[in-house]
Amino acid sequence: MNKKIISVILAVSIFLTAFSIPAFAREDVTDKTLQKVYTVLDKTVNALVGGIANLIATPKWSKKADYKSEHFFEGLDKKDFADKAGDNAVWSAGYANGSILTGKEVGGDGDFYVGGSLSVSKKLATEQWDDQKVRTVALSDGRGISIFSAVDCFGLANPDVRIIRARFEEYAKSKNLDITSVNVSALHQHSCVDTFGMNGDIVDALFMSSIRTLTGQELPGGQNKEYMENLYKVAVDSMIKAVENMKTGKMYFGTVDVKEYMHDKRDPQVFDPNLNRFRFVPDEEGAREIWIVNGSMHCVGNGAAQRELTADYPYYMEKYINENDNADFFYILGAQLAITSDYDPLEFDEERVEKEGTKYRIGFYGETLAKKLESIKEEKEVAPVLNIKFREVWIDIDNNILVLAAKGGLLKNNVHKNGFNKYSIVSEVGYAEIGEDIAVAIIPGELAPEIAFGGAETAETSWFDEDWEYPAFKDEIPGRKLLVFGLTNDQVGYLLPSNSWHSIFTENEEIVSTGRYGGEQVVKAFYELLDTLK
Repeated sequence: MNKKIISVILAVSIFLTAFSIPAFAREDVTDKTLQKVYTVLDKTVNALVGGIANLIATPKWSKKADYKSEHFFEGLDKKDFADKAGDNAVWSAGYANGSILTGKEVGGDGDFYVGGSLSVSKKLATEQWDDQKVRTVALSDGRGISIFSAVDCFGLANPDVRIIRARFEEYAKSKNLDITSVNVSALHQHSCVDTFGMNGDIVDALFMSSIRTLTGQELPGGQNKEYMENLYKVAVDSMIKAVENMKTGKMYFGTVDVKEYMHDKRDPQVFDPNLNRFRFVPDEEGAREIWIVNGSMHCVGNGAAQRELTADYPYYMEKYINENDNADFFYILGAQLAITSDYDPLEFDEERVEKEGTKYRIGFYGETLAKKLESIKEEKEVAPVLNIKFREVWIDIDNNILVLAAKGGLLKNNVHKNGFNKYSIVSEVGYAEIGEDIAVAIIPGELAPEIAFGGAETAETSWFDEDWEYPAFKDEIPGRKLLVFGLTNDQVGYLLPSNSWHSIFTENEEIVSTGRYGGEQVVKAFYELLDTLK
């Protein structure tokens, strides 16, 4: 019961200290009466937070009805989707990367907040363990070029993605390039410089935001302007270089099971247990391969509240692959709602653990995953087919914690007014086909894996005594292996089945979700997108 009291105090602190995410352990609540009590308590807290949010001046957000789309790539038309590779089709791919660090992150001028869990005090970087990068692959089957970039960061909101696109578009137009899509993903490291904006000065955001809004000043947020400007530049430069580095070659696909190194903290226990690898082999003799890898483990090896900067296990996967496999490395997260890395099966050198601590443990985990990728022997050639399509999606913000964060300048998503004290964000969903039997759901947040792969809670186990009425993505895309590219082109938080919505007193995911129906709105948009392609 003491834990419950602490939880209530922490929840009250959310709206008294503005968006302080509680760090108490998750709790599995199965008693139906207690579930209903928590639901009532959640609604009460949400109403109280909403009341405080209403006291804060609203920024000059435009109305949803006035929205005009800019720097959005729709991809191919239905008529241009190919079932099979053309007679003269061939893969072309190029790779580039670049560091987004400025050298000032630790002990330099300016505030460099660290992503992850939030803190009432300034959560500034204290030490740098390794690099943080943008990695980019340019890919084509001969019918236009698609760009895929992945950033070592906690998250990127859609407006920042569109800034990057706008700048790259200038180059593409100057070179008369046929660009089909430009995609930017976040690797969601919890110990990188804050690029999402939520880790700013919370007290300042709460008490000074109204004054700033009413006097026309910019809201603070956790982004460092110099850092973001450098990120934009490096991202665009990597896109340009990736296009310039494109070579023809063959593509192969293979998987390796790594479930022993994964831990799903939230039921149902459903997830993709594999590292999925596309291996591009250039025709040019001696040229480096490109490994495009998809996995579903959170990058949280340093915890969520630490202040040392690390790009986590992807950095060490890349280091090993670069040094041992003559290959460039690109990594993108899958459907990883509550899936984290599991270090328990690893046999650490205890002397190094004692001497080097967490940094060594993260590095060893990354190297272990890299060696698993090396072990892939069974591969199949991927036919040169790249179909890709996108649509915009509106997601309502029913979680007043996020409304409060947005009014304080801590949420950088595209927020629009949608009625009296109602707000929505505009985001993107996508669908791609790579080869003749692989499909990719491109999702703007942290997707619950059961939405993609099936096994969602039933009415019997649901808090709301409801079934999840939507089929799994994989069942609607028969004949193809399904992958998920998550946190791509936006970070809209956790995307849950609406019947699996629990309580902020028992789980962390609900606190940083747009609301109970955010996941459902994204799912509807994804199926509407698929319908346009039938």
